[in-house]
Amino acid sequence: MPGVAPENELNEQDIAAYGADTVGDLLDQVGGAADSSGEGPVILINGRETTGLNTVNDLPTEAIRKIQVLPQRVAGRLGERPTRRVINVVLKNNHRQITGNAEGGFATAGAGRSYKAEINLLRLKEGNRDSLVFRYERADPLFESDRGIVSDPLTTPYDTRGNIFAATVLGAEIDPALSALAGQRVAIAPVPAGNAAPTLSALAANANRPNFTDIRDFRTLTAGKRSFSVNGNIARQWGKTALSLNARAEWASTDSQSGLAGVSLFLPAGTPFSPFTRNVRIARYVGDALRQRGHNANLEFGGDFTTPVGGWNLRLAGNWQHLAARTDSQAAFDPTLLQAAVSAGAVDPFGALPSDLTVPRRNFSRSRSDNASLRATLSGRVLRLPAGPMRAAVTATLRTDRLNGSWVFLSVPNVTSYAQNEAALSANLQAPLLGDMSPIGNLELDLNGAIRKLNRIGTVEDFGAGLAWQPVRSLNLRGSFDMQRQAPSAQTLSDPQIVYENYRVFDFVTGQTVQVRYITGGNPDLPVAGRRIWSLGGTYLPFSNANLTLTAEYSSRRTTNLQSTLPPVNAEVQTAFPDRFVRDANGVLTLVDSRPVAFAYDNSDQLHSRIDFHGSLGKPSQKRSGNDSDGAFSFDGRARFNFSLEHNWIIRSVRRAQLGLPEVDLLAGGATGYGGGLARHTIRVSANLAGRGLGIQLYGTWRSATLIKAGDTPSPSDLFFSAQTNVDARFFADLGTLVPGSKVLKGARLSVAVTNLLDSKQRVRDGNGLTPIRYQPYLLNPLGRAITIGLRKVF
Repeated sequence: MPGVAPENELNEQDIAAYGADTVGDLLDQVGGAADSSGEGPVILINGRETTGLNTVNDLPTEAIRKIQVLPQRVAGRLGERPTRRVINVVLKNNHRQITGNAEGGFATAGAGRSYKAEINLLRLKEGNRDSLVFRYERADPLFESDRGIVSDPLTTPYDTRGNIFAATVLGAEIDPALSALAGQRVAIAPVPAGNAAPTLSALAANANRPNFTDIRDFRTLTAGKRSFSVNGNIARQWGKTALSLNARAEWASTDSQSGLAGVSLFLPAGTPFSPFTRNVRIARYVGDALRQRGHNANLEFGGDFTTPVGGWNLRLAGNWQHLAARTDSQAAFDPTLLQAAVSAGAVDPFGALPSDLTVPRRNFSRSRSDNASLRATLSGRVLRLPAGPMRAAVTATLRTDRLNGSWVFLSVPNVTSYAQNEAALSANLQAPLLGDMSPIGNLELDLNGAIRKLNRIGTVEDFGAGLAWQPVRSLNLRGSFDMQRQAPSAQTLSDPQIVYENYRVFDFVTGQTVQVRYITGGNPDLPVAGRRIWSLGGTYLPFSNANLTLTAEYSSRRTTNLQSTLPPVNAEVQTAFPDRFVRDANGVLTLVDSRPVAFAYDNSDQLHSRIDFHGSLGKPSQKRSGNDSDGAFSFDGRARFNFSLEHNWIIRSVRRAQLGLPEVDLLAGGATGYGGGLARHTIRVSANLAGRGLGIQLYGTWRSATLIKAGDTPSPSDLFFSAQTNVDARFFADLGTLVPGSKVLKGARLSVAVTNLLDSKQRVRDGNGLTPIRYQPYLLNPLGRAITIGLRKVF
C-alpha cells in the first residue's frame, strides 16, 4: 500500500526459488511469516482487497512481480481485524500465459495412487485481469489390505460361509453328539463350503477350526475421491476505480467401504435344517461391502468494487455461496424377518439367504445451504494530528445464511431447517501518538469495535485495542487486546447427521479398540462463545543489507463456551458428556455421538517465533538465464535461497468441560483428538535453493511427545505418543533453461515431490508398552511415504 513499508518482500527471483506453481502454493509456503494469528492473512492484489482466496490462489507465479508482507496495522486501515497480517501480491502490468499441469502420485508402500490435471489461462493488461482455470483431481481408494492392518478381534466369529457356536454363550459346547464324532469338545464349527445341508459328520471334520474372512478387503483406509472445478476471474481498472468479479464451481464425490454386514442367526433344534440336538447360532457375513458415497456441489460468486469518494476510499464487496451435499450410507439389515423365517423352518441358514430379507438399511443425509453477504467499507483520513494523519474505516455488513437438510437414520426420517440474518457495524480507528520527530520513535494507537445483531441469537459485540511502536526503523513492536463474542455458524448448528458404520475408535475407559456407530452433524444447542486475547509481538530486521527477519509473538487466550468436536472417550469426557456414548450390556462401547459440544472454558498461552532469511549466492552475471515472458526462472546467474525456522511453544493449555467438573490440563494427558495429545513444542523448518534451472526444497516438522490419560490415576489404558519428525522434499528442473535450444522444452518444468521422505510413523504405546489396534501406524497415516511426479508447461 502507498506510504507503508513492507516488513518482508520477495522479488521475482526470490519467488522463483520456491518453485511454486501458483500463488496459492506460494502462500502456503510463506504463510507462517505472514500470519500467526490463526485468522488467515488479508490478501491484496496491487494494493486492493480481493473477494477471497479464489481470486488469487490460481494465479501462476510467473505473473507476480513481488510479494509484500505488510505490518499488522495495515489490516485496520482496510476495515479488517487489526491482529491479521496483510499480504500484497503485486502483478506484472502486461503478461499472457497458458499453463498446462499434470501430476501423478503413488505411495512407496503400494497403492495410494492420485492424479491431477489443470489448464490455466491468464491475461494481464494495464491493470486489467482475465483468468480461467479448469482442474480435475482423482485419488484411488486405499484398502486396509493394502497396508496389512491387523483387524479388530470380534466377539462373534462372522464369516461369509458361516461359523456355528452354542446358543447360550460363545465358547460353550455346541452339541455332545458333534463332540463325540469329532473326538474332542467342539465350541465352534465352520460351515463346509458349498454344503447347504451339512450333517454332523461333515461339521465334525473341521471342528474348532473356524472359517475366516479377511475383512480388510472390504474396508477403506482412505476413500476414493474425484473432483472437478472451474474458477474464473475478471478485473477491470479505470484510474483509481476498480471492479473484480469471481465465479467458481466445484463438483466432488467420495466412495468408501466400512466392512461387511454380520448377522447372528438363532437356529432352534428340531427345525428342518438343524442337525443338532441343541439350539445353536450361526454367524455369517451377508452381502457386499457396506458403502458410503458422498456428493458435493459448490457454487460461489463474488464481486469487489473500489472507488475514491472525496478524500476517502469506498469498497463494496459481495459474496454468494450455494452448497448442495448428499451422503448415502449402507447399514446392516434388520434381521427380524430373516430370523423369523429361519425359526419357522422356511429359510435354510446354511445356504443362500433370500435377497429380499437381507437388503441393507439405507441411511442418507441431504443438505442445501445458501450464504450471502454484502459489505460496504469507507476508509480514509479523519484529521491531521501533529504525529501524522488519523485514519478510520467504517464497515456495514449484511449477511444471511439458509440451510435445509434431511436425513434418515435406521429408517427414521428427520428434517432440519435454519435461517439466520445478521446486520453488523464495525469501525477501526488509527491515531498516531508520536511521529518521526519523537526521540523514542513512532507510536500509534489502534481501536476497533463491532456490534452484530443476529435474529436467532441476539446482539454480540467485539472490542479491541492495540498499540504499535517503532522505536527505530528496523524494529516494530505491537501489543493488543481483543474481546470477542462469537456465534456458532449455521453449519455448526444445523448440519444434518451423517452416520458412519463400523467406525474404529479407542475406548480409554476399557482400554479396547472397538467398532462403533459414529455420528457427526450439527448441534442446535451450542451457545455463543466469548474470547479474550492478549498479545505482544515484534518484528526485527537486524541488518539493513540482508533480508533477515525475526518475528515473535506471545498470546494469551481465554475462551468461554468453547465450541469443539467431541474429544476421545476417556473417564473425564464420559463424565462430562454421558449422553454422547452408548454401551451394551457388557459395557462395550457401541455408539459415539461426536457432534460439537461446548466447554465451560478453554485457556491457553503460547509463544510463536520465526526466522526468515532469503537472498542470493555468488556474484551476478551479465547474462540472464530466462526472461519474464517465457515462464522460465528469471535468475541473474546466482543461486537463490529461502530459509525459515519457526517454533510454536504452548506454555499452558487447560480446559473445563462443565462447572463442577475438574480442570483438565491438555499438556499433561487431557484428551483433544484421537490422533494424539496436544504437543507442547512444534518446530518447522523450510529451506529452498534454486539456480541454473534446478531447485530443491526441504520442509521439516518436529512435534514433541504427547500423552492421553484414561483417568485421574495412572492406567494401562494411558497412551504415550512419541515425538515425531516429518520431512517433505521437492526437486524441480526448468527444462527450458537446461536445454536452451529446445523450443519444445521452453517453459517446461519437471518436478518430483516426496511427502514424508523418511517414512516417519507415529509410535503409540499404552501403559503396558503395547500398541492398541486403533493406533497402528498406517491407521494414523495411511499413505506413508508418497511420491508425486509433475510436468508443467507454459505456452
